[in-house]
Order: sequence, then C-alpha cells, then structure tokens
Amino acid sequence: MRKYFVLLAAVFFVTTFAVAKDKNEPKFKSIEVKHFPNAEGVELPPEFSDFLYAELRAELQKKKIAEQLLGEDEVVDAADAAQSVVLEGSVLEYKKGSVVKESIIGFGAGARSLTAHIKLTRRSNNEAIIDKDLKVKAMARMDAKALAKFLAGQITREIRNTE
Repeated sequence: MRKYFVLLAAVFFVTTFAVAKDKNEPKFKSIEVKHFPNAEGVELPPEFSDFLYAELRAELQKKKIAEQLLGEDEVVDAADAAQSVVLEGSVLEYKKGSVVKESIIGFGAGARSLTAHIKLTRRSNNEAIIDKDLKVKAMARMDAKALAKFLAGQITREIRNTE
C-alpha cells in the first residue's frame, strides 16, 4: 500500500512539472505589437496609446508569449512567418467614472471602464487567432497609466489562453 502512494505521488509531481514546463515555453516565434489608436469620440490622454504600447511589450516579454518581440513594421524571415503574429487593435469606448459615486455607492459604481478591440493575426496567411472586444474596469482615482496596465494584462491573458 505504501509503495502505491509513493508511486502515485511520483506520477503527480512528474505530470505537474511537465505541465509547468509547457506553460513557460513561448507560444510564437515572434510577435509584433502595434499602437492602439482611439476611436472617434474617445477622450483619453494623448499619451495613453504610448502607455498601452509600453505596457503590452513589458507584459508580453514578462510572460514569454514569444521568443522575439518586434517593433512596428519589422520584417520577419519567411521561414518564421507561420509562427509569427501581429497584435493590433483600437480603443472603442472610455468612461471616466466618478469618484463621488465610487465613494458613496461603492460596489463598482463610478468605476472607470475601457473597451478595446484586439486582433491577433498570423503573419503568414492573415488568419485571425483572436478578434474580440475586451473590457476592463479600474477605480476612478487611478490614472491612465494604471488603466493601460490593466488592459495589457487582460490582453496578455487572452493571448496565453488561445489554442
């Protein structure tokens, strides 16, 4: 009976290690990140696009989504095009939120919210891997840089969870 438990524990640790190793391997050979423009009528600070671009690059590099992180319009070898992707998108909607509502009501009322459309396409054939809208919320007291960090984290999780 004791040998059975030791064997079971060994199998559990080996499979856990194998799963953890797969998560650390990059999903793509390279990923190109583009700036996200604001849709008409979206009132965000002009530097928000730069904040988001920098946060996306930092998150993608930290989570090791790709072996190589490319700047905008960088060229990829033809052999690597099938394993390379382009991340682009736009900010569709932004609501400033209300500190007063957040303080008085609570429970998420008055929070800032931002909706962005993201599109992740394969370089070789422009096949859309992800094509969806994402919405993030933050406290009304937070600045645009924090909102960009939340959105970058959400985008990175979405990419990590694709097949």
